Amino acid sequence: MDGDTRGHGSRVLDGLGRPPRRLLVLGGGAAALALLVDRGLRLDVPSPPAPPPTRRPAADERLLLAAVADLDRIVAAEGQVLSARSGDALVRRLRAVSREQLRVLRGRLTNAGVPTSVIDTRPSGSTTEAPLRTRSALAEVLATPVPGQWDALTTATADARGLLAAAYAQRLAAAVLLGHPVDTTTTPSPARPAVVARTQPLVYAFEVVAAQSTGSQRRRAEATLADLNRLELAVSGAASSTPPGWALPFPVTTPVDARRLATTVLRSAVDGATTAAGDRPTAASIEDVARWSANVQAIAVDWDVPLTAFPGATA
Repeated sequence: MDGDTRGHGSRVLDGLGRPPRRLLVLGGGAAALALLVDRGLRLDVPSPPAPPPTRRPAADERLLLAAVADLDRIVAAEGQVLSARSGDALVRRLRAVSREQLRVLRGRLTNAGVPTSVIDTRPSGSTTEAPLRTRSALAEVLATPVPGQWDALTTATADARGLLAAAYAQRLAAAVLLGHPVDTTTTPSPARPAVVARTQPLVYAFEVVAAQSTGSQRRRAEATLADLNRLELAVSGAASSTPPGWALPFPVTTPVDARRLATTVLRSAVDGATTAAGDRPTAASIEDVARWSANVQAIAVDWDVPLTAFPGATA
């Protein structure tokens, strides 16, 4: 009995007074874990996620962002003039065109994956300009290029270059319509021969338009012809040397034919301006063509060829 009691007592002590060896081992591990945690090691927290990859800039991103910021400024200026001249149909039309340009360029950026937060960020150092009140003040803004804008286009992709060159030419045309002259560049660019080649058919066509028109249409055609003669003199430095037999797109024998010819040749000139600078244009060529195009666009408005956001370019 004593042996049984001692054996039973020993098992009781094992169960109540002395922890089993397994518990001692586990207890030691917990103590070690507590010590490690106390010293700053968190074994129960997963590793932090890897940082998100850096966004790769879209093609022409900086150029398009700068153009959007500039268009924001233009739209605001046009809105300011409309606040003072609410009935000005021309300024209202100009603002509609500028808004269309802004919509297209913003769309290009968002489609390329540029976040709207980046698009809407104002350039550092930008300031709020004094409100505009007059057409002449707006025209001055439209006629003044952003520093370096022509040079920047030479490094753009062909698509972006064509789009922005067309938009800048439209802006200059708007200045002309508001009464601000936009002269051709004094020093001919490499694109000047192409510009001259596009001007001479216009002169000849309007000689025909004037000859085949009557009444107010004839007077308008003669005024346009005078404008085109001045433009040709500016770009070529000489009086017209247009061959007398320049081919017309269709026979013109009536005032209706003459009006159709005026619209046709002016629209063709506006749409073809984007190719005049060539495939690898210099900054001088881009500006030269844009200034010529601006004058042609302003003339074309009188013949029911309205201003468009990107004349001659595919938006």
